[in-house]
Amino acid sequence: MGEVTKDVIVRYETLLKEMWSESAKYLGILSTNLLVERVIWELSQEYPAIQLLKYGPEGISCTQILTSVEKGFNDLEEMFMKFITRYVSILAKLLGHERAEEIRKKIITEFGGAF
Repeated sequence: MGEVTKDVIVRYETLLKEMWSESAKYLGILSTNLLVERVIWELSQEYPAIQLLKYGPEGISCTQILTSVEKGFNDLEEMFMKFITRYVSILAKLLGHERAEEIRKKIITEFGGAF
């Protein structure tokens, strides 16, 4: 596995964990897990690797994606970006745009990037 791919996965795992944690504060763990499940379901046809994303009471883990990356998953960065975009979009509908905007700004500040 290339270091670039590993670094991308680790970077996004950190970001997803932060998103999950912040969402759980507002929605609760069960609702946050349902939100993650929905986004995974929406993206699973286009990106089969997204089904390896694990989530539960402790948060999100990309460990299985990291250990399975040799299978030749393409467009991992694009997959993570679409996951984040859809997640924040649904979150905005659930929490209102103000709360979702707070989370989006925190993501941009801590991780850089445009979401």
